[in-house]
Amino acid sequence: MPTARRGRQTSLGDDETADPWARVERGQLAAWLLKMWRLYGDDVALTIRRLAAAIRTPPVHDATISRWENSLVTVPTWALQQYELLFDLPPGELAAVVTALGRERPTGRRTARPCEELLEKCLDRAPVSAAEWADLTISLTRQRRKIARPVWDTLAHRLLTEMCLSVGWRYLLRLSALQRVHEHTEGGVALVAATEEFVAEPSCQLIIDPIALLAANRTLPASRRLLHLLCEPRNESEQLGALFAWAARPPGDHSTAHRLEAVTRELCAGASTSPPVREAASDVLATLTRYRPHRPDARTADLGKAGDAAFDELIHALDSTQNRRHEHDLLGKRIIRQALLSTDSDLRILTVNVLHASPFRGVLADTLASLLTSGRTKSSSAVHTVLVDLLGSLGEARHRPVVEDLVRRGAARDTAAVALAHLPGRTDLRLWHHVLTQRPTGESTQRAALYAVGMKGDRDGLRLLRTYAPAVRTRANWWLRLPAEASAGAAL
Repeated sequence: MPTARRGRQTSLGDDETADPWARVERGQLAAWLLKMWRLYGDDVALTIRRLAAAIRTPPVHDATISRWENSLVTVPTWALQQYELLFDLPPGELAAVVTALGRERPTGRRTARPCEELLEKCLDRAPVSAAEWADLTISLTRQRRKIARPVWDTLAHRLLTEMCLSVGWRYLLRLSALQRVHEHTEGGVALVAATEEFVAEPSCQLIIDPIALLAANRTLPASRRLLHLLCEPRNESEQLGALFAWAARPPGDHSTAHRLEAVTRELCAGASTSPPVREAASDVLATLTRYRPHRPDARTADLGKAGDAAFDELIHALDSTQNRRHEHDLLGKRIIRQALLSTDSDLRILTVNVLHASPFRGVLADTLASLLTSGRTKSSSAVHTVLVDLLGSLGEARHRPVVEDLVRRGAARDTAAVALAHLPGRTDLRLWHHVLTQRPTGESTQRAALYAVGMKGDRDGLRLLRTYAPAVRTRANWWLRLPAEASAGAAL
């Protein structure tokens, strides 16, 4: 899955250790994000005292903000919402990213709409935002309200579908809402049933995330289902979803752990195991054994001189923006390096979401676009593919023409098409017609185009694919059957 989709807490300290590129811990990522908004979120850098004065409801002390920025205490959700208001961020973005970093789950907004009003909206066909889903699930699960099973079924189906269609922080916020539902007795049962029904469709195109979500359900039936999907999968996506779930939730009983270890060792050693499955199986083994003798903390790809040059240019862009910094920001360089080069998918996805939620998103995306249009990287190179993927995660609507041109020219076409699924905006049908009527058009390109138009809810694009891409015709029909309100809500 591209990076737009998906630890112990340590001090933020920027000092170089024996390994200056050591793995950035989750607590460091959250603390760095808050500190950067204080320093660079406005025309004038805020001191800790000025920021504390700006946060008035409830008031905070200077020392409290200092502890937040040094990863010494958990940042409450109300404080994250204050940051969002102060720096004009989308409601829920900081809360979603910090939640994913393991701080705490969003506690809802103090100005949240009444539960009954939100419930009525979610049961209707009106679009529902990620923040509204967070507010509703918190209200429903905290109050232990008695809700009829058909209502839980409807909510679970819709929220699950919208999570699969979301990207970035909106995906993360819906994911945390679903995890909360899994912990509710009645809601969890309905969600497991909804997951089963969702992935049972033979032409289902979004399998991995729903299955991985079962990690949040600690019941015996969910564990048995995960083992079954791991040992007897119908396709690779089911197996990957089960592996991701077990990496997030190690089994509690010895017999299950023993069986899981045997299966994952066999997958790691199998000659026919695909690289993604082998990587995911290795992560499960590392979780079971609690150490990684064969995988150091800072796992990075070697992309050669071109990769080093791209990294240097991104760092130069960061340095140029940080013209008011109070000290050398070594941690920012480490975050960019891991977003660009890390082979640890979990860490890479988290760091990319942190950069997306930072004040530097725009300048980094502009630098990536410049690198891709300058001709300094070969379109067939690994670093070119990485840059396209990263631009899809960090870019804004103004960057769509750059990626669309890559699709038109055939430069890392499949990766570029997937990147368009994650960028704001929508692609003109003429581009997809151009791509699909070229000869030859491989199945991988057709599937990438299908993902791009499907994630955008582009029904005209899906009909075009159904006509000109026979290899994905059945899959296009699956996308067309998805409720239109789910696609509309996923973008909110």
